[in-house]
Amino acid sequence: MDKIKLVIFDCDGVLIDSERIANIILLEILNEIGIFLTLEEVIDIFIGTSTNFCIEIIQNRFGKSPPENFATEFERRCIQAFITDLQPVQGIKDVLSTLKLAHCVASNSGRNWVGKALAKTDLLSYFSGKIFSAKEVTRSKPYPDVFLYAAEKMGFLPQECVVIEDTPTGVRAGVDAGMTKNGHTEMINPEKLREVGASVVFNDMKLLPNLLEQNQYFVNSAKSKRDI
Repeated sequence: MDKIKLVIFDCDGVLIDSERIANIILLEILNEIGIFLTLEEVIDIFIGTSTNFCIEIIQNRFGKSPPENFATEFERRCIQAFITDLQPVQGIKDVLSTLKLAHCVASNSGRNWVGKALAKTDLLSYFSGKIFSAKEVTRSKPYPDVFLYAAEKMGFLPQECVVIEDTPTGVRAGVDAGMTKNGHTEMINPEKLREVGASVVFNDMKLLPNLLEQNQYFVNSAKSKRDI
């Protein structure tokens, strides 16, 4: 049975604590176009989706036509907030500074944005030359394309990879990529990650090194799903 050799991190919500900021801004914009939701509802509906998919949800689920500048305005407000408020996920620097396995980032966000966000949070040095974006492949998550692309570029087989994700969208992409899936949950009900195939769900990044050590010997095994 293959050992895990490559750790593929999502960016938003796994490396950088950006999801709450972005969802608060999305809530504000939705209110402005007449869609009134709670923050919890916004997180439940939109977390982990690309901007284009957000627009589809707004159109198909709520029957609204977002303004033409929706994507650019959302990005502008997020960047403005991130400049002052963006922080690394608690504990991730300790994980990265001791991680002995090969690792990279695979995100639905653009490579330029990921690079800027990692630089702002002092994480860029851990991922120099190892940032992969769904903008570089045909389909974004929940499709597996960006994970498979990252594995290929890093020189590993899918079964040698573990995906660290915080949304059902990302976990589903990891499932379809044929990779081991670990779910990091701070903002979302862990059951939602288990439902789409997360092998292990944990809520403290400090637990990740031990999980990776254990999983090196259980890639694609029939381990029971559990919360940690």
